[in-house]
Amino acid sequence: MGKNILSVEQWFNELEKKLGYSIPVENDEKVFDEEDLKVATFIAQKREERMPFSEIINQVKERFPLRHEEVEVETDFNSSEEEKTLYSSGHDPENLFYEIAQDNKIIQMFKYHCLRVMFLSSTLAKRVDCYNEDIRIAAMLHDIGKMGLSKDILMKSDKLTELEFTIVQSHSHIGNVIVRKHLGLTNAARYIRDHHERWDGTGYPRRLLGDEITVQGRIISICDAFDTMVFDHGTYKKYTLSYEEAFKELERCAWKQFDGNLVKVFIDMMEVVKIPDYMIQEL
Repeated sequence: MGKNILSVEQWFNELEKKLGYSIPVENDEKVFDEEDLKVATFIAQKREERMPFSEIINQVKERFPLRHEEVEVETDFNSSEEEKTLYSSGHDPENLFYEIAQDNKIIQMFKYHCLRVMFLSSTLAKRVDCYNEDIRIAAMLHDIGKMGLSKDILMKSDKLTELEFTIVQSHSHIGNVIVRKHLGLTNAARYIRDHHERWDGTGYPRRLLGDEITVQGRIISICDAFDTMVFDHGTYKKYTLSYEEAFKELERCAWKQFDGNLVKVFIDMMEVVKIPDYMIQEL
């Protein structure tokens, strides 16, 4: 999912370093067998499920013990500085999501939405050449500030009152503070803070105008809105939109709510990009 995610070869190097996982070498080349293929498949599955690196290592140790030597498991991966900060703090974005979520209903409300927004935002960012690990983290955690809000408000079936809407608006600032202070990721925090700003300067929390909004915040805003229109059955929404209907709404709001250039790239992108099935919750 990005340049900082370990390749299969790097994973086996990490397994060798951390678990003493031994692979035979012939003619200066490692020889992988069926057991190694099972390990690689297991790792790919767990990364797809957003399991943190340290937990994958622990599970490989438990499930595939045949080639392990007794070595002390290290905690420092050869990953990006952002990931080192995350794992040294004991949290990655997905674990933090589960820790803060109040109960299973809250997780069900936001988990798949956040996964899809992360996927769409990362894909769009790559299209416009501004992808980094921070936008992946920010997109996954863009709604993390909602986790501490009242379930009565988050799960309300009627339209929110003005006061309740003001409370919900605070989630951008709360998410900014959580990611900045708890994870130490200032860029990701900024993107979360910006994802409800509007191109015309009428958004929140800072009423930023146009290019004052981080491009990553603008990307998350479009992907968040699209996913909400197409998939969200919650709160006071009566129905979802088709892709084409959602595209028309994005175009209608271009240069008012959204960056019009990014809207065009997003719509073109969605002609060829398919959201993975595992990110679509069974309703």
